[in-house]
Amino acid sequence: MSYEGYLQLLCKNGHQWTLDCYEIDHIELKDHKCPKCDEQAVWENMVDVTNGSFDDNDNRIDGYIKLKVKKKISGVCSCCGKEHVCEITYEIPKKKK
Repeated sequence: MSYEGYLQLLCKNGHQWTLDCYEIDHIELKDHKCPKCDEQAVWENMVDVTNGSFDDNDNRIDGYIKLKVKKKISGVCSCCGKEHVCEITYEIPKKKK
C-alpha cells in the first residue's frame, strides 16, 4: 500500500510552502527553513491525498487547511505592465487543544 501526501508549512513571517511527503524524511519542524526568508517553520499540517481529496459529496477529506490571508502585496510588472501578486503572507492558525 502506498501513501501520497504533502506537508503544509508556515514560517513565523507567514510565508507558506509545501513539501512532498517523501521530501520531509521525518525532519523536526524547527529544521524546515522558509524558501522565501530562511526563517524556521513554526506551523505544519500533513495533507493525506492517498484516497483523494474529496468524498462523493464534495467534502474535503484529506486534512488540508485553507489558510487565512494576512497580507497581499501587488505590484506592476516591468515586463508586461500588468499587476501581479508579488507576495502573500498568511495568519498562523491556532493550535487545537
